Amino acid sequence: MLYEGEGFRDPVFPVFTPPLYALLIAGGLSVFDDDQVPIKLAQVIADSFTTVVVYFVVLEVFTVMSALLSGLMWAVYPFSVYATLYIGAEAFFTLFLSVFVLLVLYALKYGKWSHSVGAGLVLGLATLTRGTTQMLPLMLPFAVLANPGRRPWWVLHCVVVVVACVLVVLPWSLRNYLVLHEVIPVASVAGGNFLFGSSEQFWTIKEREEALPRALERLKAQGAIEDPPARRSPVEADRYALVAGLENYRLRLLNDPVSFISFGVRKFLRLWYATESGANHGIILAINLPLYGAFVVGVVLAVKQGRRYALLLLGLLGYFVVLHLAMVPLFRYMLPVMPYLIAFASFALCEKLGSKFSHWEHRVHAKSPSTPLNVTS
Repeated sequence: MLYEGEGFRDPVFPVFTPPLYALLIAGGLSVFDDDQVPIKLAQVIADSFTTVVVYFVVLEVFTVMSALLSGLMWAVYPFSVYATLYIGAEAFFTLFLSVFVLLVLYALKYGKWSHSVGAGLVLGLATLTRGTTQMLPLMLPFAVLANPGRRPWWVLHCVVVVVACVLVVLPWSLRNYLVLHEVIPVASVAGGNFLFGSSEQFWTIKEREEALPRALERLKAQGAIEDPPARRSPVEADRYALVAGLENYRLRLLNDPVSFISFGVRKFLRLWYATESGANHGIILAINLPLYGAFVVGVVLAVKQGRRYALLLLGLLGYFVVLHLAMVPLFRYMLPVMPYLIAFASFALCEKLGSKFSHWEHRVHAKSPSTPLNVTS
């Protein structure tokens, strides 16, 4: 089946999206004769496990109260709940990513090879669910900044993580090469998303349908791109979109360099509230805005207190921000790293509320000096 390209109705389709989520849907259809209800139930279970994993992640980085509050907040976070109720890879991808983060933390703190192997295997599953983690192993050498006292053995641990990840992804990469005769490790969607992110005219589906054909015709008339071949392979289609996107960026930079800066700022801001339909921006921003404010406070407190492992969470957030700044700026793409933003927000709330409670308790003691300490406590 691997060699013949069987297992999918269209052998090219899974090239544009990683295969694992499609296989899960197909499995639910074959076992339960339903392609939606089983996968949605599985997503609810996956999100529930994510809540537990988030608790353990935050427990390793911050405090017990922060971990409890982070788990509680993720359990009732509207957008994580919503993600379990539609057909989309967010719930499973978020779970795999959170398990990867937890195992990397364990590897950093305890130095066990089993943690590094597990981290690589889970990262492979995450990559087969959504291809955005293909370059994540490049971040691993910097993880030692979270624990500078560690010996150089971390380099070997990074190698183990990468090898384990490659072993999980390799069968799919081999399938793509045997069936399509092209090197496609996981999926070839980067070019299309890069093109869509190169102009504000392509950020919503409706505007894109109208503006994209005209924009490509204009680029061809200027000689920036050529006519695509009649029958394009997935790699050729991806490369064509990538070149068109680069030309859009280049022309903007040449013709109006000042707007290039504001364009980047707008893309960064849209990452935290925007949808591809253009709807519900106000609702998303209203719910998330308090979290964003508490997150900033949490980062400041973590730096002041020298919470070294917080650097790992910040690095992961930075990786997703940088990656998706080049793509379509959508909040959905940031949802898998929202648990770590919530972690900082929870830490800030616990620290601030804890200090206020301590201050209140001190005032109670001052007003009632005769009250036994154990009774007051």
